[in-house]
Amino acid sequence: MFIGILANTLLGLLQNIGVCVIDLDNPAGRFYNLLQQAKARPDAHKVRDVWAHVFDEDQKDDSAITRKVVELYQLGEEVKQLISMDNGVNKELYLSSFPQVEKAIFPLNLNTTWQGQKQQLNDGVMTRLQFCSELLSSFYKEEQLSVDELKSITTLIDNLFEAVLNGSLEKSIRLTLLEEIERLRSALSMYKIKGAKGLKQSLQSTIGMVVANKDDLSKANDKDKDIIDRLGLLIDKIDSFTAKALKVHKVLSKPFQSLLGLVFKDDSTEIVVAEADDIEA
Repeated sequence: MFIGILANTLLGLLQNIGVCVIDLDNPAGRFYNLLQQAKARPDAHKVRDVWAHVFDEDQKDDSAITRKVVELYQLGEEVKQLISMDNGVNKELYLSSFPQVEKAIFPLNLNTTWQGQKQQLNDGVMTRLQFCSELLSSFYKEEQLSVDELKSITTLIDNLFEAVLNGSLEKSIRLTLLEEIERLRSALSMYKIKGAKGLKQSLQSTIGMVVANKDDLSKANDKDKDIIDRLGLLIDKIDSFTAKALKVHKVLSKPFQSLLGLVFKDDSTEIVVAEADDIEA
């Protein structure tokens, strides 16, 4: 207990003199930042209103709010896993606040006032989360996508969705594409929580969909080339942005437009999706 008190006091002193800088671009930093936003909301607000504000959601959309709160909880689980991977730290000290954090998140009763759950996010709890962010910054590297980059992805997704919806694709491949576009849209909406890694995981799913449906997409390329071009542009853009943010190789070893010619040839043609070392788990 003495060590924990000493650690909290030290970090408080560092903050007061401006030495401690919280890295908001790693999972622990995002987790801290979102909880700090929630903590700042008035006690009398409903839990629904608090999380709607934090996640920029409609206060009437309980489903969207609940989905994002669940993702926030999962982000906390990711932080715990990352901290546990470092054998050189006192895991008990770093992770001692998580039971209280989890009580602040669940049980999720959107109609109750925020005061009761907010009390779990006391200064000591938030301080230890800052420590977690500082620790992860030593080995977890990620850059935040800019507002313009996020807007460009949003525009590409919206344009592709409209093109598919209004195009002449066969019903089965149209539904497949629309489902995949919505998956990417959902990943983008979760960016505030999951960061670039969530977008990259959805991108890999989309590339898998392309390979699995190469015959149908080949036919679509003949009749609705604009749709395929838009799909390729979206994939290339997300691939480039997430590779830069996560400081890893792109998923595709070649631009998507070049990949189209490889995918749509006969089955004996090599499909160059990614080298094993180019994919982040």
